[in-house]
Amino acid sequence: MPDPTNLRGQYVHAINAIDITKDYGKGEVLHRVTYQVPAGRIAALLGPNGAGKTTLIEILEGHRGRTSGTLSVLGLDPGDRRDFAKLRRRISVVLQQTMLEPGLSVRDVLRRHASYYPNPLEVDEVLEQVDLIEKRTALVKSLSDGMRRRLDLALALTGRPELLFLDEPTTGLDPLSRRRIRALVAGLRDSGTTVVLTSHDLVEVQELADRVDVIRDGEFIASGSPDELVRDAQAYTVVEFAAPEGLDGRLPEGASLVNGRVRIHTDDQDAVVRRVQEWAARERTEITGLTIVPPSLDDAYIAMLKDGQT
Repeated sequence: MPDPTNLRGQYVHAINAIDITKDYGKGEVLHRVTYQVPAGRIAALLGPNGAGKTTLIEILEGHRGRTSGTLSVLGLDPGDRRDFAKLRRRISVVLQQTMLEPGLSVRDVLRRHASYYPNPLEVDEVLEQVDLIEKRTALVKSLSDGMRRRLDLALALTGRPELLFLDEPTTGLDPLSRRRIRALVAGLRDSGTTVVLTSHDLVEVQELADRVDVIRDGEFIASGSPDELVRDAQAYTVVEFAAPEGLDGRLPEGASLVNGRVRIHTDDQDAVVRRVQEWAARERTEITGLTIVPPSLDDAYIAMLKDGQT
């Protein structure tokens, strides 16, 4: 079923998967899932191990067939051999781990990869984009982990992809490398590239993703923006302050003592802060080191998975 187009004739959804099932012969791994990714957005796909996430991604990429359902990726069906051949020039995939020839230079690796596409980016242009221009003559084996990851992205961007599948882009990298790669991925949105992101770093997902879909046991259990998922989940704000000396177990209502700090979980931070102030006045003590940490996507995700275990 083709995806509808907007007034400019562009596809509204880069991915439009309807009622997708996958059965390996021992029962369904995917149960009539519907997954839609608006064009030009960064969409994160989350799920625990065994949830069906990898199977769905491989179906979308065209590397695995579906049992039933309709699928349109950039207006083409990855399950059709002729469409798949066309899609290979329009999408890119960055795996969590890649194998690059250590004895080749950065420039030679990119030149060879560019030869696979009809209208690739110039090598220096893509190296500028990933901040590796000064390393163009360096051998792959001399690059740091962060530089190698940026080279992975450079290879993916060389063919001017309309859709990028990005798996764990910053795992194991130092903070500066993570920041650079996240900025690069965020910039893809501005260029109109659609990104499907899979990551266990939910801080990264919360920072980058326009929408998040959570899959569990072969079915989607939540979809929305990061803020919407946090708001809808059973996750709480944490109010903490340094434990005053001489408390002898006298804590505010609902509080616990954790590593020398008084901690309270709440869905009404203003009421808790007032209660803590009243408690401090009664105890004739001062509140120091007060912090208020709102619920995060990580909190919401954990709450979703726990709900499924009850």
